[in-house]
Amino acid sequence: MTTLQIISAFFVISGFVCAGIIALHIRKHPQPMRIMEAVWPLTGLWASWLALWAYYAFGKASARSDSSMNMNDMPGMDRSEMNRNHINNKTIRPHWQQTTLSTLHCGAGCSLADITGEWFTFFIPLYIGGSLLAGQWVLDYILALIIGIFFQYAAIQSMEHLPIFQGIWKAFKVDFLSLTAWQTGMYGCMALFIFGFNSGFLPPKTSWEFWFIMQLAMCAGFLTSYPVNKLLIKASIKHGM
Repeated sequence: MTTLQIISAFFVISGFVCAGIIALHIRKHPQPMRIMEAVWPLTGLWASWLALWAYYAFGKASARSDSSMNMNDMPGMDRSEMNRNHINNKTIRPHWQQTTLSTLHCGAGCSLADITGEWFTFFIPLYIGGSLLAGQWVLDYILALIIGIFFQYAAIQSMEHLPIFQGIWKAFKVDFLSLTAWQTGMYGCMALFIFGFNSGFLPPKTSWEFWFIMQLAMCAGFLTSYPVNKLLIKASIKHGM
């Protein structure tokens, strides 16, 4: 194996390990906002040890159902009621943590979309204008909008219980810009590698290197989406988490 292959394998495997550790902890300590139980393991896949640090530093602090109000001890209370009580009584996080969590929530939908889209085009190639890369990126973006808006809809519904179409429309307005910013950063990072370092080609999708590049691209997506989420929260368009 080359040095790049060893580094790539280390970080990809680390992503699975960190995602597994987070998932096991969440199983015993559920998050009040249920959608975050999917967000954190998905974050672990690409952010690896940084995700594990973030989860234990301030992510699991919101998982208080096991201490403040255990669902098993309160059979008459559903998850949404528990979540409302938690939101009303929670300690306000620093702004950077709220923005980070909102960005990770947005990025989880993008991550799942990109993983799904890349494997779909592995088995069923999709070309746009004769370009496989364009087909992959367009599909990834469409899936990111669909899955990301669903994630945002789930978060909104856990707090506001809006009618379905009203909730979907609000989720779209809240997450469209941040999702687009995430995908823009991701595509920019991948384009830099493809055209700047690899003569217009990506490693095979079955290689460690491909998924390591995807991890780096997700990190770039986080960096470009973070300031957008910060502005949306400041403008009260989006709620800090």
